Amino acid sequence: MVARGIRDLTRLLAIFAVSLSLAACGGDGEKPAVRIKAPDRPHSSQPQQLGQGDEPAQESLTTPAKGTLKVAILLPLSGPERDAGDALLKAATMALFDAYDPRLVLLPFDTRAEPAEAADAAEQAVKAGARIVIGPLLADNVEAAGAVLARHKIPLLGFSNDAQVAAPGRFILGFMPEAEVQRVIDFTLDQGKRRYAALLPDGLYGDRVRAAFGDAVSAGGGRVTAMERYPADPDSVFNPVKRLANYDARTRALKGEIDYLRSLRDDTTDEIADRLEKSETLDPVPYDVVMLPEGGSLLRTVAPLLPFYEIDPATVKFVGTGLWNDPSLVREPPLQGAWFAAPAPEAPAKFLARFKNLYDIDPPRITTLAYDAMSLVAALARDWTGEPGDEPFSLDRLTDDRGFVGLDGLFRLLPDGTNERELAVLEIQKGGFRVVDAAPGAFPAFGYSLRALRRSASQEGN
Repeated sequence: MVARGIRDLTRLLAIFAVSLSLAACGGDGEKPAVRIKAPDRPHSSQPQQLGQGDEPAQESLTTPAKGTLKVAILLPLSGPERDAGDALLKAATMALFDAYDPRLVLLPFDTRAEPAEAADAAEQAVKAGARIVIGPLLADNVEAAGAVLARHKIPLLGFSNDAQVAAPGRFILGFMPEAEVQRVIDFTLDQGKRRYAALLPDGLYGDRVRAAFGDAVSAGGGRVTAMERYPADPDSVFNPVKRLANYDARTRALKGEIDYLRSLRDDTTDEIADRLEKSETLDPVPYDVVMLPEGGSLLRTVAPLLPFYEIDPATVKFVGTGLWNDPSLVREPPLQGAWFAAPAPEAPAKFLARFKNLYDIDPPRITTLAYDAMSLVAALARDWTGEPGDEPFSLDRLTDDRGFVGLDGLFRLLPDGTNERELAVLEIQKGGFRVVDAAPGAFPAFGYSLRALRRSASQEGN
């Protein structure tokens, strides 16, 4: 026990020292780095499992190469996004430590969350000899840095989820709302749902969800019967929800029914009218599912308005996107039993707890992207021989059809720079998130969604 305690303390001090030295780096020149060693992994036809261990690997490389592989990481280490940038750097450092490959050198550069600074950081990464770049964080930064790196044929693994900034060799790792919408709508279709409504935020995100939502419902044989948009203002969401619920017309219909019953002047009909007045039960809405792609405080404002305006969560299924991947939502009564698509929660939760234990701060959810990005780089570098022409980060290797399994589950990078993820469907419950439909364990070689294939085959068989 004493030896184990000393070993754990040594590990903690090592990671702490690494993170301090990296975070202290500015944007000029080559940066200090930890040199660590990755485990040998046998060839497999299955997706490659990226490093996720609590203990750094200790095995030797099968074919050690001379020299180093420089990996640049572009993040906002100063400015308004510095807290997120610092957390992402710490997560990448953890992955580097776990990979344990002495040939990998991590070079941090500060983007200050500005496109011009991101482009300058990319130029510095090129001069420093980086073979691959992780980051930046924001979409316009990814685009600016990617334009510089493309001239030098250096691949980039950015943290954005905006498909518009993706390009061959310029990959985005963020969770794309289109995939999340497709996954959860596929699942509702599998459950026999056919009538859909959506309450969408104004702006680009709402536009992306709207397009994906309409395509997913239509492709599955469903029908969109209602849709409303709302501004990002808590005081302006009431009327859009009221319109989605068709509340005024349904209220008038109830009043008309009560007036008609009373006009019959019969004891039985008067009793029915009394019951209707007391229950205030409106006619049901013409849909079985409501898509609500919102998060944070605005979601907490909008969600209770649905049952308030008689959209009953007992009969209408509420569904959302990855913005719902927030543990605090388990305390929101209107969202109990609601569904959304996201990675299975166990591995990310374990990592986030480990991060907090090491650094004593609560990490943002996206830190898993930095860990997986660095783990992917380490996995591809494992078989590097150092011989001329041996390129560990070629586009062919980065876009391996089998994909990779990271903290956030199975994913693969596509030739156009976007990504494909196999997601679980989670249900919000008082005790936490419950997996109601597990993520598939492999990709089909020809690139179609396994869920969509299964549903299509089922429909053809009927």
